[in-house]
Amino acid sequence: MILTRKEATVIEKIRNRSTRKEIARKLGISTFEVEDIVNDLVQRLAIQRSDNVKEECEVLLDTYEIEDNTEKISKQKKTIEVLIPEGYEDHIRKQYGILPRREIARQLNLSKVTLNLMIMQLGLREKEMPELHNQRFFEQNEDHIQSVNIKEV
Repeated sequence: MILTRKEATVIEKIRNRSTRKEIARKLGISTFEVEDIVNDLVQRLAIQRSDNVKEECEVLLDTYEIEDNTEKISKQKKTIEVLIPEGYEDHIRKQYGILPRREIARQLNLSKVTLNLMIMQLGLREKEMPELHNQRFFEQNEDHIQSVNIKEV
């Protein structure tokens, strides 16, 4: 039988008579998740629940293989998808690398975080933006920036 690393750890801990809390602590997951794994292993006939003691289980497997899922984990990064309105993509692609992200976000009336998510989604994140662009932009718009700061004070 092929098991995940978590399932294999749960089986070994059950063999050592560890409690669900100890297993959860070891794996860094909740006791509910441990119970789900145990239920799954019972259904797959890898372990059997004891009739007389609630949490006690007996391991039915002598040998098993551990699934190598390291590639799957690295590919399953959590990302937030953002709906990019019509026209925004063209504007971002034209201005990215020319204007600072902060200015592009201001032009599109977006937060910088939302703009960064859109940039990642468009695959522009890898494109480096030289520091000169930021410096040049702020030098050209120094009067405007100072007037905005004066009005705020």
